[in-house]
Amino acid sequence: MKLSKLNIREQILIAVVAVVLILGSYTLLRFVPDNKQIVSLQKQAAKTERKLQSARIPDEPNDGIDELLKQLDEQEQSLILINEMAEGVSQRLAPFDSQQIIIMVSQLARQSGVLVKSSESFKATPVKNNSKKKKKKKKKKKKGMAEEAVILPASRNWIDRMSAGTMFHRPMQRLVLEGDYDDLRSFIHGLDELTWQVTVVRFKIEKMPTAPMQGYSQPLQSELVLAL
Repeated sequence: MKLSKLNIREQILIAVVAVVLILGSYTLLRFVPDNKQIVSLQKQAAKTERKLQSARIPDEPNDGIDELLKQLDEQEQSLILINEMAEGVSQRLAPFDSQQIIIMVSQLARQSGVLVKSSESFKATPVKNNSKKKKKKKKKKKKGMAEEAVILPASRNWIDRMSAGTMFHRPMQRLVLEGDYDDLRSFIHGLDELTWQVTVVRFKIEKMPTAPMQGYSQPLQSELVLAL
């Protein structure tokens, strides 16, 4: 059918139908998806705006920059002082497996008037960290690398805190001494005067089963564990 053979009304009707079809196709293919995206973006913008309105801006710190720098400088000075103190303490520690410090302790006992019944190396149970986290770290470590030392809490006794595997590990010596109160007291105080640091980490004392002779002090027996 040719358009020229149709009258004007029919031609207009066909043109209107064509326009409707074209606009409908455009609406379905372009406008509807774009409109959905516009609505989604508008919702996101509104949500973001609500978050910004409810957001709280942090207050400006009361301390100025100068005060914070001053505090940082004080902390650094404290750290330097602690390191110097630690270095001074480490210089007073005897070498591991030193026999000289054991000889010094024995000489001090004789000078103090106490009898050394026994003197032997004290082996504390090594501390092991059994946490899963530590085990994973150990697996990642290369062979030959030292295991990280443990710092036990203050609630643990000093023998545990200075045993093998801890940050404060030191060799220990167990002594059984006999003497009266003044002699034992002199011995313990004399440990502070030795060239190297000796720390009493366990101390037990009890009366001897025999009664003292008239005019003599009560004999005592004492067990000491010393960290050398």
